[in-house]
Amino acid sequence: MHCSNCGFNLNKNQNFCPNCGKKAMDDHSKKREPFSYTFSSRLYLGGNILTPDKIIVDETGVTYEKRNKYLIGIDRSFLAYDTISFVKLDRGLINSSIIISSKGSRGVKASNFSISDAKKIKELIISKLY
Repeated sequence: MHCSNCGFNLNKNQNFCPNCGKKAMDDHSKKREPFSYTFSSRLYLGGNILTPDKIIVDETGVTYEKRNKYLIGIDRSFLAYDTISFVKLDRGLINSSIIISSKGSRGVKASNFSISDAKKIKELIISKLY
């Protein structure tokens, strides 16, 4: 049996993962179906053509990627679903910003996404929260 959070190999008699501390789940519990969606900021909405911001939503959580200020590397912020407290859209006339608030750590604010992409991101995250 493996930990559903970190993948650590567990014995059958362990109730909690010694690696990450999450409660061990049996095989009959809710399993995650693999999926991954990538959304990029749009050039015509104010995003950068060479270095668009990206939001990746997958079965483990949400990753926000943004080119760093030196244009050499990428800064990544990862939020697991169990640390997300709420998702809010800040809609403009033709674009939208996505605000993802986290419990106890810094949240994410991603700008220059299309309204339809922002709605889809919010729906995907909320479907995993509840």
